[in-house]
Amino acid sequence: MPADSPTSAFDSSTWRYAIVVDASSSASSLQIFEWRPGREGRLPEVVPAPRADDPGAEAPWETRVKPGLGSFSERPGEAAESLVPLIEYALAKVTDPQRLAETSLYLRATAGLRLLEPEEQAAILASVDSYLETTPFGSTSARVISGAEEGLFGWITVNYLLGHLHHGGRFPTVGALDLGGASTQITFQPLDYPRQHGHEVALGDDVYHLYTLSYLGLGQDQAREAVSSPACFLVGYPTPQGPGTGDFDGCREAIRDSLAAPCSEDESPCSLFGAYQPALYGDFLALSAYAYITRFFGLEERLRPEDLAAAGRVFCSRDWSAWVAEEPEIADDSYLPTYCYGAAHVVTLLTDGFGFPADTERISAPFRVQGTPIGWTLGALLTELAGNPATN
Repeated sequence: MPADSPTSAFDSSTWRYAIVVDASSSASSLQIFEWRPGREGRLPEVVPAPRADDPGAEAPWETRVKPGLGSFSERPGEAAESLVPLIEYALAKVTDPQRLAETSLYLRATAGLRLLEPEEQAAILASVDSYLETTPFGSTSARVISGAEEGLFGWITVNYLLGHLHHGGRFPTVGALDLGGASTQITFQPLDYPRQHGHEVALGDDVYHLYTLSYLGLGQDQAREAVSSPACFLVGYPTPQGPGTGDFDGCREAIRDSLAAPCSEDESPCSLFGAYQPALYGDFLALSAYAYITRFFGLEERLRPEDLAAAGRVFCSRDWSAWVAEEPEIADDSYLPTYCYGAAHVVTLLTDGFGFPADTERISAPFRVQGTPIGWTLGALLTELAGNPATN
């Protein structure tokens, strides 16, 4: 691990707490971090709380509640109430009054709120802000982040944890692929500055020129509802369109049709819906649902589309009724049947959408890097603490 990686040992008296709430489409998740300013020209050091070098350190301080804030569009006053268990959890962890007064809490909402009308978003955020102002944290803020920010924050997280930042660009960076319930993002550093969807990211003394594009509605839950093909469910599984047929390749075809769009000369080369995308460059880490789907199908951390397709075909062909008869408890797992669609969705996004070869070795999908859970929240916190905008 590089000497200036975020887990380097320093005087613990300089550490402070910071809290990030990820208000996603399906849930609100809170994570407590510890941080301190970096050395001159360097990013702050950020680690999940409690730090591993603390005596009696336990599991990372994180918790979540369902549903997501977007579920409260018709009753925005209840949005704040849904966060009470999260705040109570944080206050049970950060108990010292002085440290509490120095702690900032950042609530950042993603595609679940981006899907709502502006006035609905505003009503929910007003409810949340009013509640957070009553808490004893030193400062609080709540806002909706853009799809581009979500992609960039994920990219910052993985490259920070891998030790690829802080070195004046001397180390190659990795791309980030993120798949949530309502949106999906691709972010990487191409060989040349992209002519569309380019972002300049300032991190300490270094500046990175990145391509990032977010697709609202292509998260696995939203996209599955839009495709709604019986081919995408296990054989015999009841759907509004009829019993599932477990046809993995037929499901892929239905998904592919929903993504297709002509690619104009100005947008070439292009990706999903004909959007411009420069040539893929470097290795990629796949976050969130990518990691869950990869692990579910027993692929460990290496995500090869052809391997996932092979496993998906076997899984989709299972007879749902026979499976339930053998193992009745699985009927209570409402998410289990969605993995047939999930595998087809991921394979189609990666190959037909983003242009990865089916046998690519460039994508890994770990849950953790250097022992730290990966997602966009650490990257969002870094940009707040560094005082640098994420994009221009």
